[in-house]
Amino acid sequence: MNSVFYPKLAASNLRKNSKAYFPYILSSIFTIVTFYSIFSLAQNPGLSELPGGDVVRVLFCLGVIIVGIFSAALLFYTNSFLIKQRKKELGLYSILGMEKRHIARVLLFEVLFTALISIILGVLGGILIEKLLFLALLALLKIETPVVFNISPSVILITVILFAAIFFLTLLTNLLQIKLANPITLLRGGEHGEREPKTKWILTIIGFAALGTGYWIAVTVSSPMDALGLFFVAVLAVIIGTYCLFTAGSIAVLKLLKKNKAFYYRPNNFISVSGMIYRMKQNAVGLANICILSTMVLVTVSTTVSLYAGQEDMLINRHPRDVGITFYDLRDDSDELLSTAEEERAKLDRIVEQVCSEYDVTAEDQIEYKSYFGNLVARQGDAFHLDRNPNFANGVTTMTWITLDDYNRMEKLNLSLAEDEVMVFRSSGSYGADSLQLEGLKLKVSKDLDSLPFIQKNDDPSYDQYVVVMKDETVVEKAFNAFFSGDASGLIDDAGTYVGFNLKAEDQETAKAASGRMEELVRSEINASFSFLYSTRDDWYGSYGGFLFLGIFLGALFMMAAILIIYYKQISEGYDDHDRFEIMQKVGLSKKEVKKTIHKQVLMVFFLPLAVAVLHTVVAFNVIKRILLLFGLTNIWIFAVCTAVTILFFAAVYFIVYTLTAKSYYKIVEQQ
Repeated sequence: MNSVFYPKLAASNLRKNSKAYFPYILSSIFTIVTFYSIFSLAQNPGLSELPGGDVVRVLFCLGVIIVGIFSAALLFYTNSFLIKQRKKELGLYSILGMEKRHIARVLLFEVLFTALISIILGVLGGILIEKLLFLALLALLKIETPVVFNISPSVILITVILFAAIFFLTLLTNLLQIKLANPITLLRGGEHGEREPKTKWILTIIGFAALGTGYWIAVTVSSPMDALGLFFVAVLAVIIGTYCLFTAGSIAVLKLLKKNKAFYYRPNNFISVSGMIYRMKQNAVGLANICILSTMVLVTVSTTVSLYAGQEDMLINRHPRDVGITFYDLRDDSDELLSTAEEERAKLDRIVEQVCSEYDVTAEDQIEYKSYFGNLVARQGDAFHLDRNPNFANGVTTMTWITLDDYNRMEKLNLSLAEDEVMVFRSSGSYGADSLQLEGLKLKVSKDLDSLPFIQKNDDPSYDQYVVVMKDETVVEKAFNAFFSGDASGLIDDAGTYVGFNLKAEDQETAKAASGRMEELVRSEINASFSFLYSTRDDWYGSYGGFLFLGIFLGALFMMAAILIIYYKQISEGYDDHDRFEIMQKVGLSKKEVKKTIHKQVLMVFFLPLAVAVLHTVVAFNVIKRILLLFGLTNIWIFAVCTAVTILFFAAVYFIVYTLTAKSYYKIVEQQ
């Protein structure tokens, strides 16, 4: 044969099978654009200049690995649909006299053309949108900085090599199938799986057990540390359960429907149920893939959006004031006093006066208190004792003591307490008891405090903070003696003094600049522990903005994969059902009844993964909520709203995809 014959035939095949190959090439371009863009951003030198840029770079490098692995899996999976659809055509070539080596050459050029189009357009697309994506990333990070438009030859080279290798491996897979099959098998390649599958009760039981295990872990876990450790166990169990139940459990349900004569022996139900039973084994794997991918979209997007949306709430919890500094007496290794908290406190006053004068800002809403104890404790009823062997997996409980004078000064009150009376604040709820026992010291609770100016209420019982307001240092000393059975004077002297205040200016940028200058001076001149809201906010927006950016990237990739599988399943099912529905019309079924049956089957098959994915997400709410507590997100309503919005948005996209694919399915089925 002429050497030009093979590339011409390959190009002709791509045109004739454009309905199947166009989505495949489009998805290939999309995955290449995604991989190149995130890889290029990870290598962009501009990240080094951003607050939190190192964290973002690590996240993007992780994203590069995930996208690379997922792209290979996706292209292999969609390629399997293509080769199945082409087997009859390739078998016909063999019957007409083409040898397998000739068919291999045709496949070689088909893959070569597909790879060239995908890689060239994918890399060009990645280069064109990289600047746009970098701008989007800066918007998420809330940072203004010169955009670095960087075209890295090494990134292009690695992208080309990776996807060229993927396309080459798909070619080898196709050639192996052709080599092992005879022409008759190829001609009948689309007709396999017509034997009615048996009900596999063992696999069904395994599926229920695995899914039940995953659900039980997700619902019952209460500790954030346990949630983090068991999350991947639950995910693995749910994935196994999903595949088993879609493969075996669905057949069992269909068999039960078939035994229900009143339901089964109706024209539409008969066609839908019987058709699904005969091919459920191959359908089930695709549907389970759609379900798992849909769950990944919902979990990934809702979690990252929640973290980004909840940043200000988390910042308020951790930074009750713009500036927070805790002073201690500074001692050397021999316990010799180097400087006192009062001396360091005086330095702060000087720095605040200097910065306020330079930037025309004022320090307002100041709170100051001396905190005692601050240790881990264990609670049993109204009794507290030192937790010398804390189990962090079961949560953490801390207790801090302050004096009534400090409390009255912060709240601008004039309350009084007896020596045996205290007021108690609990961060995750009310204290709920009339007394408080500190080892051997029993105190009356005169008031259950609802708020404190330096701690916010939250929904995190796994990190319980108790603040006990005592009359004065005399009671504090008694409490120390009760806990430590000895002289508490040294412990009282070691207490830290916290000073916090807000910086007020005409605009936020001025306040931010003043805070930055103050942080610079505090770092260089004061021996104390400190926190500055504005610098922390920049770091957090860098970290969580990177999380959101990566989450949207991966969510889009997972969604595209789910849509692609849905499309190919519909096309594949359409070709498989064409002859069957043609026979049904010949025996008296109208086109209207055929269309109604088609829509019913599509609804039953393709909305089941969405329903199960939503169920998975709802059940996983508790375990993900616990994990988010580790990041500091204690406002569960933010996560609930973000999850609900993500589900609604994804369901809308899913419905649009269903509508479009159902039309393609019907056109294939009714074509003459």
